[in-house]
Amino acid sequence: MLEGYLFMSLSIKNLSITIGKKDIIIDQSVGIADGSKVGLIGRNGIGKTTLLKAILGKTDYSGEIKFNGKIAYFSQEIDMDLKKTGRETIEQRAEIHHQNEFEKELGEIEALLSRQDICESHEKLAELTDRYVVLQAELNKHQATHATGKIKSVLKTLEIKEDWLDKKIGELSTGQRAIISLAQILSSDADFLLLDEPTNHLDFKRLEILENYLKNFKGTVLMVTHNRYFLDRVCDAILKIENGKWIKYNGNYSAYVKTREAAFEAQKNAYEVEEKYLENERDKISRIGTSPSKVKQGNYRKKLLERREVIEKPDMDKSKFTTTFEASPIKSPTVLELHDLTVGYNKPLISNINLNICVGQRTILVGDNGIGKSTLFKTIEGRIPPLFGKVKLDHDGKLGYLDQELKDLCTHATLYEEIYAFFEDAGKTRQQLAMVGFITNEEVHKPISKLSTGEKSRLNLLKVLIKKPNFLLLDEPTNHLDIDACEIIENAFLNYEGAIFAVSHDLYFIEKIAHRVLKVVDGKIVEFKRK
Repeated sequence: MLEGYLFMSLSIKNLSITIGKKDIIIDQSVGIADGSKVGLIGRNGIGKTTLLKAILGKTDYSGEIKFNGKIAYFSQEIDMDLKKTGRETIEQRAEIHHQNEFEKELGEIEALLSRQDICESHEKLAELTDRYVVLQAELNKHQATHATGKIKSVLKTLEIKEDWLDKKIGELSTGQRAIISLAQILSSDADFLLLDEPTNHLDFKRLEILENYLKNFKGTVLMVTHNRYFLDRVCDAILKIENGKWIKYNGNYSAYVKTREAAFEAQKNAYEVEEKYLENERDKISRIGTSPSKVKQGNYRKKLLERREVIEKPDMDKSKFTTTFEASPIKSPTVLELHDLTVGYNKPLISNINLNICVGQRTILVGDNGIGKSTLFKTIEGRIPPLFGKVKLDHDGKLGYLDQELKDLCTHATLYEEIYAFFEDAGKTRQQLAMVGFITNEEVHKPISKLSTGEKSRLNLLKVLIKKPNFLLLDEPTNHLDIDACEIIENAFLNYEGAIFAVSHDLYFIEKIAHRVLKVVDGKIVEFKRK
């Protein structure tokens, strides 16, 4: 049952969304109570971002969506004017979405004002003009957001440094841009936050700050995130989308997992009991006999079976692919040596780095946003020159670099075309795509531009792995991936025979794969002692 709308921040009735020939959401309803913190989860490409855009009216749908209050939307694709400073960006008002009938009536009045008979009637013209002015004022009032009163407190809360504000957005790291974008949203007067992957790119400090902010936020939050710790600590409900439908679970992510597993086991037992019963009944019917009376009895029993309520075979809706990562042979025990290395742009970010990465070792680098972690990786990969010192890759070393910004994908090609260029063999192309979960004809011939960000991440990872590198340089490898995909890829990393050097702030990922954790502190790299 759908709860009473008066107590709901969001009420959805009989929602259906179709994109092209694909049904994304099929006749679904849900209510989200005022003040709730709801995690929206599901596999990559299942329709989570599409649902958020439908709520905002940016995607066509059938059914009814109603919400109370002012919505601010954080997009996982951080789109900013790279020429503006951080300060100018934050002071620019976040777009606020509000449901009202003002725009519809304004449009109707505009249509009337264009008619000749209305223009010739001074009385009607004056009445409509007055009404138009009143409606426009109301619309402006509802759309307005007064960010300036909250900017200082939000800047302080997110610990945004003064020098970030004076830099152009194009000069900031991806993590810094994400924090600036969050500051813009949080400093608005929105009382309903739609957040699409807000935890991506954030360091541990900002993750904790955002966690505390959202827990204390008096309004409503509906957010897409695959950060399992964050879902546990912030959410009081989980909305899981699968196969065009959704189920709402009360409690945090751990409670959802327990409830879902219990429901799966119960349905599995019921299904097995029902299948055994049906098998026995069919066996009895097959042995009834062929006389007229026996045939009649058999048909009667068949009809009874047909009328039974069907118990569907349970499905945990897990990602169906498995994968392994191959590494090219290497004789040396050390794949990378950094000698007295200093990295940065106009000035040093990290200095005096002396570090060896050994074959078979999985090393994780952590540290605050904007401190130079991605700059170090780009220096190792050769995209930017070192300020001082040397980067020495073993002569047998084959480096595979995963950029968190997904810049290495050709967006006008299909998945098949992108991977076929490496092999020029249809069978190998399909085999490789299947390794990261792209199996059906519809999936492999889809334009890359139509993929979800999580699907692009999987394709990007495949492009890196195709050449069988024995040294993986991974910048936030679990960003955008759904929880199932994260677990599959984490297990593949555990069995990988090459070396891994990764930037990550995903605690599940770090705890599962790391042999060694390093941290950037005050421009130096130090060993990080885990609790």
